Amino acid sequence: MKSLFIMAGEKSGDLLGGRLALSLNKQFPEHVLQGVAGPTMRDNGVEPLMRAEEFEVMGFSDLIKSLRKMVKRLKQVQEHILHTEPDAVILIDYPGFNLRLAEALKRNGYKGKVIQYVSPSVWAWGKGRIQKMENCLDHLLTILPFEKELFADTTLPVTYVGNPIAEIVESHTYDPDWKRLFGMKESDHIIGLFPGSRRSEVLSNLPYQLKAAEQFIHKYPDAVFGISCAHEQVIPAMHQMLEGKSLTINENIFLLPKSYSYELMRDCRSAIAKSGSVTLELALHACPSVVIYKLNLFNKLIAKYFLKLNLPHYCIVNILMKETVFPELIAKGLSSKNILRNLNELHEESDSRTACVEKCESLRLKLKDKVASVEAAQVISELI
Repeated sequence: MKSLFIMAGEKSGDLLGGRLALSLNKQFPEHVLQGVAGPTMRDNGVEPLMRAEEFEVMGFSDLIKSLRKMVKRLKQVQEHILHTEPDAVILIDYPGFNLRLAEALKRNGYKGKVIQYVSPSVWAWGKGRIQKMENCLDHLLTILPFEKELFADTTLPVTYVGNPIAEIVESHTYDPDWKRLFGMKESDHIIGLFPGSRRSEVLSNLPYQLKAAEQFIHKYPDAVFGISCAHEQVIPAMHQMLEGKSLTINENIFLLPKSYSYELMRDCRSAIAKSGSVTLELALHACPSVVIYKLNLFNKLIAKYFLKLNLPHYCIVNILMKETVFPELIAKGLSSKNILRNLNELHEESDSRTACVEKCESLRLKLKDKVASVEAAQVISELI
């Protein structure tokens, strides 16, 4: 009987870990699964050493405050693995914590396989991590097709398993009555607003989205806006930002739980989204979107001088397609006026909208060739 330890430190990792556990249990029911597990992983048979919820931090300041606790938890997880000696440790995303754990395990004589599922973004920044990963990992499972070639000069085995977001979108069951549930009127002009998951992201990005929305509604008086709320903690801040606006909550703008974000993506005609994995989800729903990201001065300096970021694209959709599918306003050019101009172009029947939808469909077909959780489970089982 084989035993596996799966480490997920945030909601997105728990979702991936849950699907991976489901595939492992189907293919290899004799495996014993333990780990740091969120609700999805626990529901799919992962016995929790700790709950993934204990590892979630909301931004840089939260991380600083939680540093002592995180170091203690790292030690606890490490000691458990060294004591129980599972056949493999699967680390899902969460690279700041997971690569430290991998290093500690190898340094202290762990003999099982250490597998990272989801590569850190070494193609954008953190190229120094490549050497570290080669030294402390036995296998890397990537979710972006171009990542494998980045490790061609290393001895680290790398397998592209497919994109789990494509798998998750493909298997989602949509609620046909979601608009009625929230009292949202039917409209041909539903716009999705995706300001980010962390409070700091919402505070930075949502004001631009709301200002563009106020201007947009002059042209489309029957327009309805849905804001995707990733966490309940950010809702009070959203209410404050809407005070004094020409938009009225539960009339022409709605605060929607993240669990209904795919319904919003499917039914909205266009969207304004913070740069991140949400843009890939929007593309897989063929929803033309304007991508934004507000950088503060500190982050600009870090990106320019420390990370030395100088990419032709920052949006993952554009990176994957190697062209501009979604217009990007990342710090430079970010204004409500520019958001509105791009939104109008994508929202109206136009060549730009048609081309954007066609490219989204091409991307969907490109990513649906593999089922990530099934492929990952197969690689893991072969390794042990």
